[in-house]
Amino acid sequence: MVKCILRQLFENQSSTYTYLLADSTTKEALIIDPVIDTVERDAKLIQQLGLNLRYAVNTHVHADHITGSGKLKAIFP
Repeated sequence: MVKCILRQLFENQSSTYTYLLADSTTKEALIIDPVIDTVERDAKLIQQLGLNLRYAVNTHVHADHITGSGKLKAIFP
């Protein structure tokens, strides 16, 4: 049975939720709707959990904030 790691993260200024999902066995992870202002927080959590970030997914374009996908790609190539 696969166990999932799930973290719901909140960015106060834009009131945006980011989700981190991972397989607890393989440690492969994806992040959904990362915000550029919280990339450092998100990267720290990914590292603390020992995860291998494989994907960053943006569900839609946000008018109120900029995505953090590019910065995360630079941190986790």
